[in-house]
Amino acid sequence: MFKATGRRSVVLATLMATGLALTTATTAAASTGRPAIIGGKAATETYSFMVSFQLRKLPEHHCGGSLIAPDWVVTAAHCKGLMKPGRTQVRVGSLERDTGGALTSVKRVITHPNQDKPGMRGEPKDDILLVQLDRPVDLEPIRIADGPGRVGEPSRVIGWGMTCDDHDDPTCSNGSRRLQELDTVRVPDTRCSSLNRGEELCTGELNGRAASACNGDSGGPQIRSVGGRWELIGATSRDGDDIEDRMNGDAGCATNPSGGPGVGIWTDVTHYRSWITDTIRAHSAS
Repeated sequence: MFKATGRRSVVLATLMATGLALTTATTAAASTGRPAIIGGKAATETYSFMVSFQLRKLPEHHCGGSLIAPDWVVTAAHCKGLMKPGRTQVRVGSLERDTGGALTSVKRVITHPNQDKPGMRGEPKDDILLVQLDRPVDLEPIRIADGPGRVGEPSRVIGWGMTCDDHDDPTCSNGSRRLQELDTVRVPDTRCSSLNRGEELCTGELNGRAASACNGDSGGPQIRSVGGRWELIGATSRDGDDIEDRMNGDAGCATNPSGGPGVGIWTDVTHYRSWITDTIRAHSAS
């Protein structure tokens, strides 16, 4: 789930700790504001690296991720509460969140060593998680880009999260069964509140519309085209609009507290390339 800021983060953290899936989380979070892809469209191509994490006991999608090696996935650390080795199933490379693709499960979960240390303003830091699968899958992983690109360069986010900001609308509040995509763009860091510069990416909709990720999209990929191929630059983290203003208003995932187009924060996966490489190397033999 797209990590909420302010009071929403407390509600969503509790839900993750108790192992509830997206359908429960979206209902419980209705009174606190909303952190799916809103304003996007059905995926126009197959993304072999796209991952859906689902509890076996309640097989509903709760977080996304990116296959970066045959048996390794990168996602958001705030999804960790629902990552249960042997109990969380992983669907890879499907356009549908409940059918198709390769089905496996979680073997090992590894957080960044600094993940529990907040930033200078209390903002979350190092919202990144590595998940080892219980077996390699025969699908093409995505390459982590050398860098995230410059402000103004286009990107794309994909996920199965909510497709509207109305938790009372059952047609969209439980997330999309079909994978959604949204064309986005890196915007100046100053557009995002409590962003960790150099470690996170501030992102808006490509044409300035009110459209963004939301509940259920957390951990999913932010990708950009390099030489005609998709490369990974980000993992969906949290809302990027002002925390205090949002707590006092009724803005949703796709809008800011004034009702205009909102922004979101993605973990800059390229910043963590060395840690990812070293961690995979250290654990691949075990």
